[in-house]
Amino acid sequence: MWLADLPPMLFDLHPVFTDNSGMSSDVFIPSLGNAMPSSVPPPTLETSIEPVNGYQLLVAMLLMPLASAIAVASWTLYALLAKQPLYVLLPLSSGVLLAWPAWCIARRGDTCRLIQGLLLGLALALVGFGMASQPWEFLLAGVGLGLGGAVITTGIAHAKGWMPSHWARLCAALCLALAVGVGLSLRMVPLVVQAYGWRAAPLSLLIPLFMVMLLLWLFAESPE
Repeated sequence: MWLADLPPMLFDLHPVFTDNSGMSSDVFIPSLGNAMPSSVPPPTLETSIEPVNGYQLLVAMLLMPLASAIAVASWTLYALLAKQPLYVLLPLSSGVLLAWPAWCIARRGDTCRLIQGLLLGLALALVGFGMASQPWEFLLAGVGLGLGGAVITTGIAHAKGWMPSHWARLCAALCLALAVGVGLSLRMVPLVVQAYGWRAAPLSLLIPLFMVMLLLWLFAESPE
């Protein structure tokens, strides 16, 4: 053959193209048994970030500040119509006392039903305030208006359940609710008292209160 007449190769390439099994080939392709396992774990697509319910987030940002605004408006109304300085402190002090139990219950229970029950109790306190004629009745109405503090803390717990990492927005919404509540009473009370008498002023807050209760019942859901 003419291959026998070729000069010998200067370099022996047999060891280079021989794999661990002793078999030679033109291209070395490692087998599964010869491949070294990688110490780097493969990337995963799992994530710990849970999706946020944007609809319920919007509902919480709108309705909970409105409920808090009505609570603050009832306090401002009571302070404007009170004749004794002691009466002014009653809603605030009772609201502070009721805020912490309401917060603890809201963290473990149904915030929507809780805030609806608190708003119903606040409505009864407003009715009692409008019908009061004796000093002890005014005092009892002031204590009942302290349910507004429980309404505020329950609203905060509800909104925090839907947006746990948005404290800045929550604080901004709460400050806006306080301003709206105070402004509503300052603008509404003189007009209502002049037109219908002071007893109609507490009853006038029942309209926005029941509207908020209806919207909560229709659209709001408690966070899981």
